[in-house]
Amino acid sequence: MLKKNGVFRLSALLLAVMLVFLSGSIALAAPKPLPDSSSMVQRSEPLPITQLFGLSTGPVLLDTNELPALNQEFGIIPPKPQPKPQPKPEPEPVPTGPLNSFQQNGMLAVSDLERLANLYIKNGVKIPGDFLAAISGAGQISVSRFEALCKQYGVSQLYMQRFIDDNFVYKMGNTYHYVPIQESLKMHRYNWDNLTGVFTDEMDYVVKGKSRAVKGIDISAYQGDIDWPRVKADGVEYAFIRLGNRGYSKGAIVMDEKYHQNMQGAQSVGIKVGVYFYSQAVNNAEAIEEANYVLQNIQGYTLELPVVFDIEGGQNSSYRTYSLSVQTATNLTKAFCKTIKNAGHEVLIYTYAKYFSEHLDIGQLQGYDFWLAQYYPIPFFPYNFQYWQYSCEGKVDGIKGNVDMNLLFLDYKR
Repeated sequence: MLKKNGVFRLSALLLAVMLVFLSGSIALAAPKPLPDSSSMVQRSEPLPITQLFGLSTGPVLLDTNELPALNQEFGIIPPKPQPKPQPKPEPEPVPTGPLNSFQQNGMLAVSDLERLANLYIKNGVKIPGDFLAAISGAGQISVSRFEALCKQYGVSQLYMQRFIDDNFVYKMGNTYHYVPIQESLKMHRYNWDNLTGVFTDEMDYVVKGKSRAVKGIDISAYQGDIDWPRVKADGVEYAFIRLGNRGYSKGAIVMDEKYHQNMQGAQSVGIKVGVYFYSQAVNNAEAIEEANYVLQNIQGYTLELPVVFDIEGGQNSSYRTYSLSVQTATNLTKAFCKTIKNAGHEVLIYTYAKYFSEHLDIGQLQGYDFWLAQYYPIPFFPYNFQYWQYSCEGKVDGIKGNVDMNLLFLDYKR
């Protein structure tokens, strides 16, 4: 029964086609209208940093109305879409030496010492002539001899650190203080040979001829009224804007008086924003209070960048945070970050290298991203970090006076 009916239907179909051709009544099919946007499904992942700054392609659009119609018309199941081949990632840059220092088996080439000394002197860093005379004529000197000469002649830690790779070196008066590197922690993989614009306000990180860093600033009421269109035209792509702070003596929380003005001004010209809060919390409860204050006051704004916990300690005994223990500072940092993260926002920890290395247990903070403040021509911070504030004396069109300059490294991997 099924076979006879099938032959009959096929014969009838062929006869109908022949009649259409014989009558000359064949017509072109009208083009199928494009599906409207309501039938399009957008397939995308959360925006990574590279796509946020326009460095990757956009999402793929699929018409979900097409496939069911094809299934019904032809009685077939379309093949599963094959994943597009992904380009092989470029290998991570490998530093030219341990943390990019100039050490070779515990020795330093005097030619490297003299070459960098001349560069630093040219850019305003004082290198004592007696130190240069003491190393002159030798082919190599040991690292221990170098350290002894630096101490003897009072050499700048900016210069000295360039040749020391197993300790942070801090100079307090005439005393050098060494903080050992914790080798168990995750290290960055940046190659500082890729830095350009060293000793300028326009630093960059260039790999194989392509910039792999994004220029940004951080600002507060101290910058006054900002001409944001001019800032944008000067190449600034993002800004961290101070939302508020806690007073260093009485501990009252106050909003930055230019917060709303700066948020609206930056976003009106397409500059991506994050916010930061300058903390003077002395316990977990105060840190959580600061986090909740931030969450309350970012309502109504879309943040493309993280909320930042700015912890810098007390400069002297008049600061309420002056005597915080390492564990207390670490605990309250975690309390702020956890509160922000639980609310669905990315969070970033900002401080300077000395505070990171001496006043926080960063081994307990490895789940968070770091923003390093260090005003060295070449940074020395072996641990993994995403942002680098490299100057507090930057010049940007549209901002009167100095402004902090930052790089966001696109090759950062948590």
